[in-house]
Amino acid sequence: MSSEKSFARKLVGVFTHPRSTFEAITEKDLTRGFALVLLVAIVGALASAQYISKMDLSSLPRIGLLPGADASSLRSSLGIATGVMTGIRTVTGWLIPALIIYVIAKLSTGEGGLKRLLAQTGFASTPLLIQHVLRFIDAYAMQGSLRNDLFQTEALIMGLSQRIINQALNSLNLFSLVAISLTIVAASVTFRSSKKKMAMITVVSYVIFITLRSLIFI
Repeated sequence: MSSEKSFARKLVGVFTHPRSTFEAITEKDLTRGFALVLLVAIVGALASAQYISKMDLSSLPRIGLLPGADASSLRSSLGIATGVMTGIRTVTGWLIPALIIYVIAKLSTGEGGLKRLLAQTGFASTPLLIQHVLRFIDAYAMQGSLRNDLFQTEALIMGLSQRIINQALNSLNLFSLVAISLTIVAASVTFRSSKKKMAMITVVSYVIFITLRSLIFI
């Protein structure tokens, strides 16, 4: 029976049989779903820190102006900070859209439970785990140094509309689009509604989330 699916089968099932798999994911799977999100956050943080370790920071103008400035120690500090930020972005990128979807869908349908939706969206983040594993492998295997202009510090002086576009371009890729597609299926199961309706609600929720993220610079 679908309710007896193991954790491993559910991980695979979100790709092979998404609807029946999400039907088997209940609020009892919230701990596993959250653990999966944390795993995505940890791997993503390690990948980001590894990329920072490959950056050539010696050419940053401010390093030359600071007495005794050390590019190696700066690289280490930036790696930790970037890794922590990646982890925070991953967790908030799971939690906040799910909360927005829940509020809108609950008002629209009157169905569904928050714990089950959080569990399901946790499993829907499986494509992001694959993405960050590939990022870590790429960063570890990379030869040479990355350019320091990849920090994109100009984002701090962009207008809101520019920041929203920048956030959208940075947030949306093949893996995240698959995760969003799985979220739509999960929401349609949780709220017992059509995928078309849940697709509209999910898109609106992510637009709100990206706008909020642009406003608070995370």
